[in-house]
Amino acid sequence: MSSNGNAKRFDAAKEAAIREALLTERAALAKQIRALGKTSLVSSRTAGEELADVGTDDFMRDMELSVMTEEGKRLALIDTALESLDSGSYGICVDCGEAISDGRLRAKPYARLCIDCKSIREQNEGMAPEGVSDEELVE
Repeated sequence: MSSNGNAKRFDAAKEAAIREALLTERAALAKQIRALGKTSLVSSRTAGEELADVGTDDFMRDMELSVMTEEGKRLALIDTALESLDSGSYGICVDCGEAISDGRLRAKPYARLCIDCKSIREQNEGMAPEGVSDEELVE
């Protein structure tokens, strides 16, 4: 493990740009979740409706709820990224303690794992290394 302490990895301008990107993505996700929630949680069925139509409606509702769940998990990861930005630990892999590459952070600003640790987790079916929390498995 690297000893990064609380030394910030990014200068003020870079940190502001990261925060802005996270907040923008957070706002877009929250809007999408609200929109999906309005349509997914309301039933538009009428008496005598065809079974195929009911099945299609149920399938669509299940898909929308699944998307909402995944988006909710991403929203939580963004909140965690914002907290780590405040604490100075943003961009540090939670498994190995090394810096997450700038390219990975540009692609996924809420990433909590470096690409090597992410690959290891995928090979181990999402299992975290011994002694490491599973809280960031959603990525």
